[in-house]
Amino acid sequence: MYKIGDLFVYGSSGACRITDIKKENFGKNETTYYILSPVFDIKETIYIPIDNEALVAKMKRILTPEELITLIKTIPQKKSVWIENVNQRREEYKRIIKKANREELLALIKTLYERRVELQQAGKNLSVYDERFFRHAQNIIHSEISLVLQIPREEIPSYIEKTLSVA
Repeated sequence: MYKIGDLFVYGSSGACRITDIKKENFGKNETTYYILSPVFDIKETIYIPIDNEALVAKMKRILTPEELITLIKTIPQKKSVWIENVNQRREEYKRIIKKANREELLALIKTLYERRVELQQAGKNLSVYDERFFRHAQNIIHSEISLVLQIPREEIPSYIEKTLSVA
């Protein structure tokens, strides 16, 4: 069982803290919930029934600084997840965001970053949907990096570039 104050990455919400564990009655029965608050979005509150294994499984432990740096150094090896068909691309990117697997999120970020640079060189921009997926994936990853490495979120892209140039 987890305790108040524990930190996790929860699904697509990013880094979260357990702020309370209490019983609530949202329906027929009273259930005990982990109350999560995203570290960088104090407006959001997430209720996770402690007996719901599927939802509790989305509470992934926060990586150590060493694990995060190792993960960042894998970015150059990530394969593109670009899909030409817009509908298929949206569905795949939704799946990646929902699953919130760090490896897949980094591949998505790398793909859309490279695509953005390519389009900007041609005087164009990412589509609104692609830009949203890019930002959402970044928010998930950056919340954990910021929390663990104590780096302001706006400095994370330059930190990643610096880490990769040294690798």
